[in-house]
Amino acid sequence: KELHAFLRHILGATMTVDALSPALPQLQLAASNGIEKLLNASTARMEDICTDFTFDIAWRQIIGLKLNEIEALKFKKAVIDWISGFRSIRAMILPGSKSEKARHYIDSLILERIEELKRDGPDGSTLSAMVFASTEDEHGAHKKLNRQQILDNCVGMIFAGTETSASTLTTAMLFLGLRPNIWNKVVAEQQALVSKHGDNLTTEQLSSGCQYLEAVIMETMRLKPLALGLMRVAKDTLVIDGKQIPKGYSVMSSITLTHERDPITWKADGSHMDVRVGFQPERWLDKTTRPSQEYFPFGYGPHYCLGKNLAMMEMKVFLSLMARRVYFSLVNDYETSGWKEQSIIPKPADGCLVTARPRQNIMSGETGSVS
Repeated sequence: KELHAFLRHILGATMTVDALSPALPQLQLAASNGIEKLLNASTARMEDICTDFTFDIAWRQIIGLKLNEIEALKFKKAVIDWISGFRSIRAMILPGSKSEKARHYIDSLILERIEELKRDGPDGSTLSAMVFASTEDEHGAHKKLNRQQILDNCVGMIFAGTETSASTLTTAMLFLGLRPNIWNKVVAEQQALVSKHGDNLTTEQLSSGCQYLEAVIMETMRLKPLALGLMRVAKDTLVIDGKQIPKGYSVMSSITLTHERDPITWKADGSHMDVRVGFQPERWLDKTTRPSQEYFPFGYGPHYCLGKNLAMMEMKVFLSLMARRVYFSLVNDYETSGWKEQSIIPKPADGCLVTARPRQNIMSGETGSVS
């Protein structure tokens, strides 16, 4: 427990909104690169655009690497191969698997960067913050993360900041394409920010000026959270619905089912979880309709995701710049697309195909998607 508390305390300090503020220019650069790719394509898969965006952040900001195009593709493939192992028990336990080799490669990049940072000093990356973070113990002595703790937590940050954020962004784009009226409200919110502050996007704007956009992201994660459950251990013997769970047994909670059964949002006909009619960001703007504490896409309690602030910042930056710069529309109908199987977070089977064109001037008051 002491070790866990120490790790949470020291890592938490590196992942506050203030601590992440210096990363904002890198996030905007990555988002701008993705939007440029989108606008240069006649038809684009948002899954590819969003995945490239989050991988860019992973190597550029989280680790602090300087990669050329070929090296960036190699890094992306390694992370995909590593994460794919989570879907296969065989890949997770057998030595020499593609997933294990990919993890060794990722580890080698991080360990090399740790040594460079110790030699050359801080560089503004998330990894750098972990290397130089310290706290005082009860005797006033400074404690720092050791090499293995830095490695493990950096790898965890890469997972949280790539696969999960990219999938949530892809699904959000599907939902917004299905509901142009909601997308128009996102655009209008960004119009107001540009009118008041100019084109520069700041941390303060993301924190206090994007309330509707944040509601869109929260609602996306309510409907389509992690497909995996959260593993815990039963402290005492429990009996649930006539089934006994002995003390010490592992228990997995279902985030999706918990969201579905939330008494505040629950409807007997299941419409509150329907992609078309259940997607209602406005519910987050009213205390009486806001989901209860049973909403936990980032986990719950002492194991709450430390990367939440980074993930939310990533998604807000990307969708903010999309709203400022892009008209888009879906290529396929939702009913014919379906959902991708074996995805850690549900996402459309077609990758959310869209057509897009540039928004000429957000100050003109233009809203809507591509007609």
